[in-house]
Parts: sequence; structure tokens; C-alpha cells
Amino acid sequence: MKCPICKHGNTHQGVASITLERGSSTMMFKNVPAEVCENCGEAYHDAKITRSLLEQANQAAQHGVELDVRRYATA
Repeated sequence: MKCPICKHGNTHQGVASITLERGSSTMMFKNVPAEVCENCGEAYHDAKITRSLLEQANQAAQHGVELDVRRYATA
């Protein structure tokens, strides 16, 4: 697809690192499947991956995690 951010590059399957923050909790997920723009590097995730990331981050925050770095895995 044509990148809606830079309007110049096309996206291709790849991986990205995502950082999510909620209150005092910070979660970083590495190697998250994404469509990545070849020009600007913007990463796009589908609804299933986004839902999985948010569920994992919410669970960690509920358990009092303040900082966590993990490799992405489907929930």
C-alpha cells in the first residue's frame, strides 16, 4: 500500500519495535509483524496484532510492571 504518512513510499512486510505506556508502566515489544514504509519507516499493524499488544500491556500494568522489554508473541 502507499504510505499515508509520507505519500512517497510503499509498505512491505517486516517487523518493528513498539513502545506502549500506561500510567507508570512502559512496555516495549520487539519484532512485531508490521507493514513498514520503505521510505519513512512508519509501521502499520493490523487489528489482531494491535489487540494482542494492548492485551499484553494491560495484563502487565495490572500486575504492577513498571518496565518490560519482550519479544512479540501472539497472546
